[in-house]
Amino acid sequence: MKKLRLLALLASLSLLQSCWLFNFEDDPIAEPQTIYEPVYATRAELVDIKVQNPKPTTKNAKIYLKDQFIFVNDSRDGFHIVDNSDPANPKKLKYLKALGSTDVAIRNNILYLNQATDLVALKINTSTNEVQVLKRIENVFPAIQSPDGFDGAPMTDKIIVDWKLK
Repeated sequence: MKKLRLLALLASLSLLQSCWLFNFEDDPIAEPQTIYEPVYATRAELVDIKVQNPKPTTKNAKIYLKDQFIFVNDSRDGFHIVDNSDPANPKKLKYLKALGSTDVAIRNNILYLNQATDLVALKINTSTNEVQVLKRIENVFPAIQSPDGFDGAPMTDKIIVDWKLK
């Protein structure tokens, strides 16, 4: 009886071993897939932050209020700058084009942007449309994942700034 139990135990362990040896990379059905593809930008495209004329919103995200101004993030593209001195009649003043941006904080008239993987400190002058980048710290934030949780293929010369449906 002891030999039969030992034989049954060995047989079950050998069956489990085949599970450990199974390689999911060889089975395309088992490998999870994403329905999104990454949108890449070069560093040169990221550093090209500029003030533009107002434009229609496409994908509103976070909102930041500073004094009489409202900064509305147009997800991963930039910020609408709205004059809210008359709350009954807010007016779009300008658009701050900052590819890959998702968030802003303001202190002492310095804007701190989360731009893709970078943290950027800048000053803007909406009357002259000038942007002065004070400092950029690269790779502070993790790479942007797809909405369903996948990472893009890492590239040395490009950064993921958004994801779109395939």
